[in-house]
Amino acid sequence: MVKINDRVYPAFNMTQIGTVVDLTFRATDMHLVGGAAQQRMYATIRLDKDGSLIQVPADETMRYE
Repeated sequence: MVKINDRVYPAFNMTQIGTVVDLTFRATDMHLVGGAAQQRMYATIRLDKDGSLIQVPADETMRYE
């Protein structure tokens, strides 16, 4: 589980290391075998490199240590 102030990076772009500044839930259009998923959690990450903000699904982040 990702928390605010954790140091993370997106699993599919490991060069974007940063700090989680916000967690939000958004509706999704993903359809699964048992039905549709209601919401998905997104992490807003402030990048160390240039201070810009990116949003990625929280389940696609890895903790940086």
